Amino acid sequence: MPGQLTDPLPVGERQGRTHARAEVVGSLLRPRRLLDALAEVYPRDHVMAYAEEREKDRSRLQAIAEDEIRRVVARQIDIGLDVITDGEFRRFLYTNSLQDAVDGLVPGAHGRIFRTASGEEVETPPNPRVAGPLRKIDSPLAREAAFLARTTSHPFKVSLPAGSWFLLPENFQPGKTDRFYHCHEELFEAMLQIQRELIADAIEAGARYIQLDFPRYVNLLSDSGRDALKADGADPDEFFERALDADRRVIEGFPGDVRFGMHICRGNWRSQWMFSGTLEPVAERLLQLPYDVFLIEWEETEREGDYSPLRHLPPGPIVTLGAVSSKTPELESDDEIVRRLEAASRYAPIDQLALSTQCGFASEAHGNLLSEDDQWRKLELVSRVAARVWG
Repeated sequence: MPGQLTDPLPVGERQGRTHARAEVVGSLLRPRRLLDALAEVYPRDHVMAYAEEREKDRSRLQAIAEDEIRRVVARQIDIGLDVITDGEFRRFLYTNSLQDAVDGLVPGAHGRIFRTASGEEVETPPNPRVAGPLRKIDSPLAREAAFLARTTSHPFKVSLPAGSWFLLPENFQPGKTDRFYHCHEELFEAMLQIQRELIADAIEAGARYIQLDFPRYVNLLSDSGRDALKADGADPDEFFERALDADRRVIEGFPGDVRFGMHICRGNWRSQWMFSGTLEPVAERLLQLPYDVFLIEWEETEREGDYSPLRHLPPGPIVTLGAVSSKTPELESDDEIVRRLEAASRYAPIDQLALSTQCGFASEAHGNLLSEDDQWRKLELVSRVAARVWG
């Protein structure tokens, strides 16, 4: 019943859980030896694999990455997480599972500039720009899945940018993009097809849980976000319909034993966020999408709104509440996280909830401003509270 939590149970009872209750979102902080190896291959402002970078010998980098992946896989399992990842250690940015797979994209000139809580202006990596017909030339997601399948029998997931991730109107530049695509819709459909091919490759390689990252609904949660879409020539209501359609179609027709999750991120860049506002404007229809899991960033209700949008959750899917911060080193108390789950359970059954950090720890290689020890304490907290609440 909503609002009721079980008594604490021994950690050893975890294996009896019906659903995954404790999971990591995706990225983990890169260890120093991996950062050093990355620096030998890529510049610090790297965004995606350029043609000249594809020709470099990356065998040493990959060997170090695989060694470190084995280490963090074992650590996640030892902590007691129900679902693990490879920490995205093969990637420089979380988007590389898509961008490194596609020919026809180059980095844009400028990223998104935002002001941090301390007043500092920060620029994120630029969104990709179309410089030719889009063509799938690699399948990095499949390599990630194949290596994890060989490394562990524990449940794992791999992640790809969401179907709606490429929907922003800025991706189509009149006078440039229309040399290759007549309209934004044609461009977007080409990218959506590539995403589906990458998902199919990952499934064939052994993935049975695929997470789709950063759908564009956060652009609709505030007046400033909607105004920005209008300034770029997009109608926010039409944008919402197209996002729903893309996020539905990107996972259609795949085997029934494959689990799909959607991570609703509000921006995660060196311990800073980018979007605020309640999910209320989009929640009713968003939560009807045919995903098995919705991983929702929700660690600051003052900025993100209360948990009342969960009243729209239909029977079936799980909401993994991102109630533990991956941005700050301060460790929340177990009781504090239990209280957040209790607050959420007033609107959705506790059996349809799970727990994670609000986002990954390193959406780009240099990561958020906390230590590896801080990171592991956060994940131990997630596991410990899940055992207390669900057994």
